[in-house]
Amino acid sequence: MPGHRVDRLAAPEVRALAAAGAPALWAIGSTEQHGGHLVTGFDRFSAEAVCVGAAEHAGIDVALLPPLPYGASDHWLPLGATWSLRAATLVDVLADVARSADHAGFRRLVIVNGHAGNIGPGLTALAETGAGACRVEFVSYWTLVDGAEARALSPRDEGGVGHAGEVETAIALHLGGLAVEERLPAPAGKALAEGPGSPDPVARLPRPLDESPGGVYGDPGGATEELGRLMIEQAIARLAARLTG
Repeated sequence: MPGHRVDRLAAPEVRALAAAGAPALWAIGSTEQHGGHLVTGFDRFSAEAVCVGAAEHAGIDVALLPPLPYGASDHWLPLGATWSLRAATLVDVLADVARSADHAGFRRLVIVNGHAGNIGPGLTALAETGAGACRVEFVSYWTLVDGAEARALSPRDEGGVGHAGEVETAIALHLGGLAVEERLPAPAGKALAEGPGSPDPVARLPRPLDESPGGVYGDPGGATEELGRLMIEQAIARLAARLTG
C-alpha cells in the first residue's frame, strides 16, 4: 500500500487519513556539501527514500509530509555549497510542524532524520511536543540497521556513517542519481577513528578546514551497492515494522 503525500491531497482526504489513525512520516535532511562526489541533497533524498519505502511496505495507510531540505549544518558553511538553519531555528521548525500535525488530527508523527547535525535539535524539539495528543518520535534511519551486518560489508569505515564516506557513498550507489559517477572512487578524507563518528564518547562538531578540506569524513573508496542496499532495505523494513507495532 503506497504512502499518501499530503501535499498532493485536498484537505478532506488529509482529514480522513488523520481520522482513520494513519501515522505520519516526515523526512528531514540537509542541503550541504558532501565532498566532491555526492549531491548536496543526499541527506534529504536518502531519508525520503526510507520513508517512501516504509510507507509502501507497512501495509497500512501512511501520510507522508513534504521533506525538509534544510538542516543544522553550520559546521559545513566554511566549505561552501551549504545552506544551514541555526540549531534554534530547526528546533522551532520541528516543534511547529509537530504542533501542526497534532492540530490536523494525527496521533502519531515519526520524524525520520538523514543528517547527523539534526540529532541534537531533533531531540530538543521532542521536549516541546509533550502537551499534544500527537505522539512524536525521532529516528536517524541508519540507527535502524544491524551494526554487525553493516561492519561486515564496510571494510574501510567499519559501518560508520561519517560524511560522504563509505556508507553514504554506498547508499548513493544503491539509490542512484546521488553520486557523480566520474568522480568515483573518491579519495579518503579524515579517518573516522580520529574524528566525529569514532568510538570516542566525547561529542564535538567537525572542523573541516583543519581536518578535511575536501569535506569527506571516512573513506568512500570501498563503497559498494551491496552495502547501500543493506542500509536502505533494513531501515525500510524496521521502520515499516514500527509503524504497525
